[in-house]
Formats: sequence, C-alpha cells, structure tokens
Amino acid sequence: MAYYNLNDEANAILQIQRILRDLHYLENKIPTVRLTGIYDSETRQGVADFQKKYAIPETGAVDLATWTLLQSVDKAQRDAQALARAVYILPRQPEYTIYPGLNDNVVYVIQHMLEVIGQEYDEIENIEFSGIYDTNTQNAIRAFQRKSLLDDTGIIDPITFNRLADEYERINSYNQ
Repeated sequence: MAYYNLNDEANAILQIQRILRDLHYLENKIPTVRLTGIYDSETRQGVADFQKKYAIPETGAVDLATWTLLQSVDKAQRDAQALARAVYILPRQPEYTIYPGLNDNVVYVIQHMLEVIGQEYDEIENIEFSGIYDTNTQNAIRAFQRKSLLDDTGIIDPITFNRLADEYERINSYNQ
C-alpha cells in the first residue's frame, strides 16, 4: 500500500486492526489485535490467520486482495448485525398533513400501524387496509388522538404521526 505520509499509514493500519478486532469477536479463529497503528507481529499474525480462514495466500501482508476481502467481510458482518434502517415516508415539512379522502401508500402504512395499536387499545376499531383515508380510518385516528391527549381532528399532522409511530414502535418491540 502506498501512503502520502506516516499519519496516513498509521490510520490505514488502525483500520486494519479495527476490522481484525471486530472479526475476532465474531470469529475466534482470528486472534485479538490491539489498536496500535503499528504493523507489529500481532497484526501480521492476525492478517495471516484471516488469510488462512478465507483461503487466500498466507503472507501476513495486506495486499489489494486481502484489503478488499477484509473490507468485504467487515461490511457483510456489519450488515448482518444492523437493525433495519428507518425510512421517512412523510415529506419533511412541518405543515404536511394527511387528511380524509387521501388515496396513497402512506395510508396503508398508517392503517397497519392502527391495526397493531388497536390490538392494545379497545377504543381503536379494526379498519380495512385500502390505502384510502376513509371514515373508518378517520374515526380510528380520532380515537388515537383522544387516547394520546391530542386534539381529535382526524387529520394526521406531524405530531399525530410521530405519536402514532412511537406507539407502534413501543407495541411492536414487545411482539418481537
């Protein structure tokens, strides 16, 4: 590997050591490596053990093939352990509202959240998944708003949506 200065080299070595350390916790065939920023015998052995595990030439040096595989394995491990990423389904406008009559995919999501929340609260009746903000959906939102001590307008503003999302997450986390 080519470096512009000693600081770049130390940072690259630290990154290799971090990946090896993280992989050690997941796969004990990779020895633990201290984070020193120095390519010492411990790091060289960790790289060699990694190379052996993944059936590439055991040189103990980080060439392009080893570096690419280290990054790939590290990313795969992180992806496998990651929680699902949150997705914003509403525009990030403070005045944005969802109102009766709307026919949109976001209404399906809201109807699903209402169904889950309704399993815990009798005041929220089961509604049909239609994607249409109909009278039954509006009544369920009003019941939720009353239960949440919000104005029962039947219109979903960001405050109502956030309360709905929080309650859904709270209930859904117990069901996992």
